[in-house]
Amino acid sequence: MGNYTLDRMKKTLVILLVFCFVLSVTAASASAADNSNYVKNKDGYKDGYDKGYKDGKKQGEKDCQQYGKGEILKKIPGPFNKSSWTTDYKERYNKGYGDGYIDGYSHNRYDCLKK
Repeated sequence: MGNYTLDRMKKTLVILLVFCFVLSVTAASASAADNSNYVKNKDGYKDGYDKGYKDGKKQGEKDCQQYGKGEILKKIPGPFNKSSWTTDYKERYNKGYGDGYIDGYSHNRYDCLKK
């Protein structure tokens, strides 16, 4: 009788282990799909950052010439978005643009303050 209970427990544990394995494989494949999507769309962030950096740098130069050492940046302008872009690309582009704009502007304003 004791041997029968032990066999049932072994079978139950094997079933639970197989179930956990299937869950982990499923979760791993789902997270891998999410990461590949991120890699595909991270160019949107880089493209936006590069464009924002250039625009911010230009604005920083203008503000340096016009206002000198005073702090000027009040609002970051919104970037131009094409309607053909995917939603993910737009979101990453807009985020990258804002970050790049601040970095470009700050870099130029810092140079102006050093003078």
